[in-house]
Amino acid sequence: MSALRTLGRVTGWTCIAIGGVQLVGGVRAEPGMTSDDPTVDSHVRFMGAVFAGYGLGWIDAAGSDDPDVGRMRALAGLMAAGGIARLGTRATLGRPHRFHDALLGIELAAPILVEALRRRDRVR
Repeated sequence: MSALRTLGRVTGWTCIAIGGVQLVGGVRAEPGMTSDDPTVDSHVRFMGAVFAGYGLGWIDAAGSDDPDVGRMRALAGLMAAGGIARLGTRATLGRPHRFHDALLGIELAAPILVEALRRRDRVR
């Protein structure tokens, strides 16, 4: 199995799991979220379902012996855009919970990782 296909499957299942936890747990599911605001909880649960769907996109893009690199690049780009949005929060409201530092690193590294694994698989 190619490294890119493995990345797509692992990313997809991870996103589905995270989305499911957010969908069920709401604000209680994520470190640093302490709001009892029903609007925030509703948003987190809704976005959990969306994030699970995003994970399905990763699994589908990685589903064949020859992963859809164009779609995986687009999905990784969306993840990086989310990371850039997190930087906007830091600039306007301050640093969030340290858990989000790890998420930020993963989000910004996603396009680089997809490209590196694509090149690695092409060499093999």
